[in-house]
Amino acid sequence: MKIGFISDIHEDIIRLRQAIALLEGRGCDKIVCLGDIVGYSVPYYGFLKSRSAHDVLKIVRKKCDVVLAGNHDFFAARKLPAYSAEFKYPKNWYRLSYSERAKRAKGKLYLYEHDDLSALLTENEKAYLARLPEYAVRNFDGLKLFLSHYSFPDLIGTSTFEPSKPVHLRRHFEFANKHGCNISISGHDHAEGLKIISKNRLKTYTFGKVKLEDGDLWISGPCVANGKFANGVMILDTEKMEIVSIPFHSKKHKVPQWKNL
Repeated sequence: MKIGFISDIHEDIIRLRQAIALLEGRGCDKIVCLGDIVGYSVPYYGFLKSRSAHDVLKIVRKKCDVVLAGNHDFFAARKLPAYSAEFKYPKNWYRLSYSERAKRAKGKLYLYEHDDLSALLTENEKAYLARLPEYAVRNFDGLKLFLSHYSFPDLIGTSTFEPSKPVHLRRHFEFANKHGCNISISGHDHAEGLKIISKNRLKTYTFGKVKLEDGDLWISGPCVANGKFANGVMILDTEKMEIVSIPFHSKKHKVPQWKNL
């Protein structure tokens, strides 16, 4: 069985259509969306005129067999995550002023208003995003996968902390193992290829094919959106136990100089 993975679409309808066509053309039996369907960050993307949260959601709901929430999705829906690392969100979080939330976050959380444009969603679309799960466990052809936008205990990626050592994934592997899974697949990091962390090492791979080793693995793949990172999709072959990341060869967006001021 071939499982296609898309993540971090960020309202890019052009590249989403490209992703779906590629995955269907490669014979994928199922397609999984790993979150961040919406969320257009002005400095990091250059498709302002073509962005369409409405059209992207319509395709994701039609074409994807599993759809998960990302941090931008819950922000757009004003939904608080159940899994938020060590930060305890007050129930009135979204009623607080931006400055008050920034003060409480102390740089440990992503705050969006200074970069993100409104996703221009209907109330029904916001409700759909709010209903999305923070993780899923699915059995594909006898292979049980743990799927999430990011790693436990920050499953949708609201924290600014990024796992960079195997020890950082210890709690995630324990959580996935409790659900009967050794292999976890996520997005969020916008990897330019693949980032794979096992209990003993972290390895990054440029776009291409990787044979999966035995044991606990956390795999983070590329974004769909055409932004500052090389974008693409992933396909997992459950029979060969190989995962391939496929690039789109989009021209990278150049972050404006004012962002660094």
